[in-house]
Amino acid sequence: MRNEDRRLLSPWPFLLNILTIIFLGGMRCWVFFFRIIVILQLLNFSRTLNQPKQNLSPRRKAIAKVLPFTRPLVEGTTFTPTSFKDKKVVVLRRRVAESRAVVNRCINEIEALEKRRDALTTPLQVRAVDKRLVELRKEAGIAEGKIVLLKAKQSKMGVPRREGIYNDVVRWFETILATEEGSARVLQKQVEEAANPIELLREDTMSLFRLSTQPSLVKGYVSLEGAQRLIPHTAAIAARIAKLERYAPGILVAADGYIDLIEPHLDTILERLDEIEPHIPFVLDNLDVLAPHIGTLMPHIDSLLLFADDGGKYLPVLLPYVPRFAPLLDDLACHLVLLRPHMRHILPHFQVIAQSAHKFKKQLKVSENADILVWYFGWVLRIPWLGKSVLNLSFMPRLAAWLGCVLPRYPVRKGTTYVRCNFEGCEVYA
Repeated sequence: MRNEDRRLLSPWPFLLNILTIIFLGGMRCWVFFFRIIVILQLLNFSRTLNQPKQNLSPRRKAIAKVLPFTRPLVEGTTFTPTSFKDKKVVVLRRRVAESRAVVNRCINEIEALEKRRDALTTPLQVRAVDKRLVELRKEAGIAEGKIVLLKAKQSKMGVPRREGIYNDVVRWFETILATEEGSARVLQKQVEEAANPIELLREDTMSLFRLSTQPSLVKGYVSLEGAQRLIPHTAAIAARIAKLERYAPGILVAADGYIDLIEPHLDTILERLDEIEPHIPFVLDNLDVLAPHIGTLMPHIDSLLLFADDGGKYLPVLLPYVPRFAPLLDDLACHLVLLRPHMRHILPHFQVIAQSAHKFKKQLKVSENADILVWYFGWVLRIPWLGKSVLNLSFMPRLAAWLGCVLPRYPVRKGTTYVRCNFEGCEVYA
């Protein structure tokens, strides 16, 4: 809100007028002037509401931040409908375009997963892909339902259908803009966080220039299968090109054949690139395992990155379990932060524990006290058939949660027996 808006909406002049009338006038005078002041205040408020608001898109905000002298031009060219009906139509059409972009993203990922499903070798991989396909079809169905409802609202308002080649082009362009919105937000975020936007622009331009002087690299990226899908993400790629430059040859080799799986989540990956960058070599080396599950892993990236600290020593050990745990992350993600401090106790028994982990999704106390349970009952898990049978018992999750709370902790935790972490700013150690 601008300063003049705050001034018009400020209650202090209104309250000051009321107090002045109370002290200087009688009851009738107070009622008369009170009505006048209320009317004037409502008029000021309505005048404030009628002032045009500059709801700039992420692209315009980024341009205005990098080139401040263009701000009047950028703000002045914003289209603002005059009537309320026109404004509502613009909003409805924008929401339709956003829903279409969601549908297109889901369809692209569904086609990519279905193309690879028959080539999967293990039942775990097939199960993980099938669950992801169900989620994507559900998301696409919800978006299609939104489109139907939004079009019904438009017809109810008497908005005519847009027919003809010109309107088809307009709809296509609106969908492209909605698809590119996430990429523009990445660019906007980088520009706003930069201490010197001009310096950021210079670094990205120099990186692009150095990459363009390598014909073999440029030819390789242009000839990638599905390279045309990267066009809506141009702004995000350009905003992060300074960090991606050193990995460009490795990305070209590793991403060949996986662009269709990576592209729907590329904006999210580039937005979180600062946290992911130290682990890019590991990701590129194992992209064949990780690529089919990117859509499931990215929403839980904060929890998963906890296991990538200390030089990433746990990543190679946990990699074979990605197909098993990827479909379960929505239920088990809350356990990850609790399990991380106890990984050195759990890893020797992880193969046995992983088979029954989904049964403990409601028992957070089991993860919080995993070191205690392993110290007392680790001998059971060392016998594979016995450990598997015990963990499959129906009452075991509740029993394990109770035992983790009542068993003596001192033999396990020594001096930290009564220390409880509040998980705010704490350092997770190996």
